[in-house]
Amino acid sequence: MPLIIVYGGSRADEPGRVTPRFPSDAADAVFTRVRGLIQSLKPKRLVGALASGADIAFARAALAEQIPLHVLLPFDTATFCQTSVEPAGEPWIAHYDRITRTSHVTIEDAQLDPHSDDVYRRHNIVILDEAERLAGDDRERVWLMTIRPKPKESSPSVTDDLVLRAEERGMLAIDLDPVPDEPPTAFVVMPYGKKKDPRTNRYLDCDPAFHRVYRPLMEDFDLRWTRADLQTDSGIIHSSMLLDLANSDLVLADLSTINFNVAYEIGIRHVFASRATVLVDPQITSFKRPAPPFDVNMIRMHSFGRGTDDITDEQAEAAIRTLRPVLEDALKMAKADSPAHEWFLLEHVVRPFQPRSADLQRHQAEADIRRRVANATRSADPDAMRAEAAKLAAVGDISDFTRRALWIELASGLLTEGDYGGARELLERAKPAPDDPLHRTWLHKTVMAYRRLGEQSSDPAIQREFWDAAKRYLVEAEQAGHRDSETYGIWGGLIKRQLQLQRADLDDWVAQSLFAEMEQRYRSGFEVDPEYYTGVNLVMALRRSGRPRDAVFQREFTEVLTVSRFLARRALTEDSRNFWAMATVAELTLHEALERGAPTDEAVRQYADAARLGRPDEIGSVRFQLEFLRACGDSPDQIGRILAAL
Repeated sequence: MPLIIVYGGSRADEPGRVTPRFPSDAADAVFTRVRGLIQSLKPKRLVGALASGADIAFARAALAEQIPLHVLLPFDTATFCQTSVEPAGEPWIAHYDRITRTSHVTIEDAQLDPHSDDVYRRHNIVILDEAERLAGDDRERVWLMTIRPKPKESSPSVTDDLVLRAEERGMLAIDLDPVPDEPPTAFVVMPYGKKKDPRTNRYLDCDPAFHRVYRPLMEDFDLRWTRADLQTDSGIIHSSMLLDLANSDLVLADLSTINFNVAYEIGIRHVFASRATVLVDPQITSFKRPAPPFDVNMIRMHSFGRGTDDITDEQAEAAIRTLRPVLEDALKMAKADSPAHEWFLLEHVVRPFQPRSADLQRHQAEADIRRRVANATRSADPDAMRAEAAKLAAVGDISDFTRRALWIELASGLLTEGDYGGARELLERAKPAPDDPLHRTWLHKTVMAYRRLGEQSSDPAIQREFWDAAKRYLVEAEQAGHRDSETYGIWGGLIKRQLQLQRADLDDWVAQSLFAEMEQRYRSGFEVDPEYYTGVNLVMALRRSGRPRDAVFQREFTEVLTVSRFLARRALTEDSRNFWAMATVAELTLHEALERGAPTDEAVRQYADAARLGRPDEIGSVRFQLEFLRACGDSPDQIGRILAAL
């Protein structure tokens, strides 16, 4: 979605400033908030200036997220640095120099008079005009994001002027306070990822509602927010979830796909809090959906329009405008919204609630640590994650289980950001016992760390060392009883990667042994949990296993192919835009054609259809699979046709 973000805000405080506006000790927290918003919204470009404080925070976030940055200064870079950066000192000067010297940053000079009294207000107009010009005839949406203290009517600032002018043009403005005074807390209750809506029996991608609507809203209100899934990876959700549901100033519950977790959490909240529980039931614009179950249908709900797979910029903007007054009203705690408190005498139930424990201080310390870890993981900053991991080693007020769980959570974040060495080191410190509930998760994360480390190396000996270590952990997982499709899928994928990267250096008999082992692992996963994505890998492994094409092989090949195709097509009846199911059908068609010596035209068409729906990373994974097939001996011409179609 081609969203353009205009940014602006307060300059960093100069030394000795009495009334804080953008204090230096707020810079890291502001950068984390801004980067998180940029991650969620994924705009087409950012447009603004480069003063110390807010401007540089936005520019750094854009560069960190690889979003095109269009810097428009009121006058030349040297003069602007003297007037708007140097007074704040370091590190702002260093940031300014680095950004202005970055080759892919566009910098323009508006050639305004630096001595004019209203130069910066005139510059606001220039920036907004430029953003609207970049939006073009397609009328891409333009939003404004600012960082400023709450505006004071007596002395409006340059940033206040920017917000006013943007709103006069109809732009949505998201406003962050760099030093909010005791910000309220918020907890988000909602499903994540693709979930089936029982009211329609169709799949819905729930994540866009959070990223494009709820997160911008909560940042606009300067809420200290968290959500349940940020606490689940470590396995310690329950106690912290109860604390957040009971004590948060606001709970926002999304009813997109009614499920047990969401219903349970709403019920808990209604017992503990008489007010400030906001229920949102987004309406799908492509089809009509029945009302929610009667249990919550009697409670006031709010809504906005959205699609099944995404939320357009227009829909997101409309949703934010619709929900703003709802959240504002809820935070005032003006109206009761809990049926439990309406029907029962519960006036004595008053937050904050304390855990039933002789060691209350330890519980509070754990809650603070969990929030810090969640913030570090959410920041996508490996340095922040490693810093929190180091702090955990020295903390004495948490249990060993919690410490291990949080280390695993941070290691998972490091894996996502590509710091595989840091993830491995952290996982080795967090190793749980075989009977620990975290053991399975720890094993899978550790295997992935060793696999990625092997992929990073160009030395075959080092690759083998890492991959042999990964296999030892997979054997440990199997021996511990974790015989499931995920374990075997990771195992098969590890062997496939080894074959792809080392095929030229392997003896034929060693390669054939690896192909046979790959077939065995994918088969084990498919037999314990038949899914189309395990099935298509088993079909591929069967073809490459070197087995004679006898009647037994033909029967097994046909059976797995048929079952996998059925499962993929069934998934498409539930979600016709399921990219992976479409890609699976295409690959199955390709394997059948190549095995039978038939034309591959239908496979090419199916791959092309899937590519129209796939994200770049998804299409990249499909290309990897095709390159693997070509490297293993499938027709370069046939594979080349499909790669061209993608």
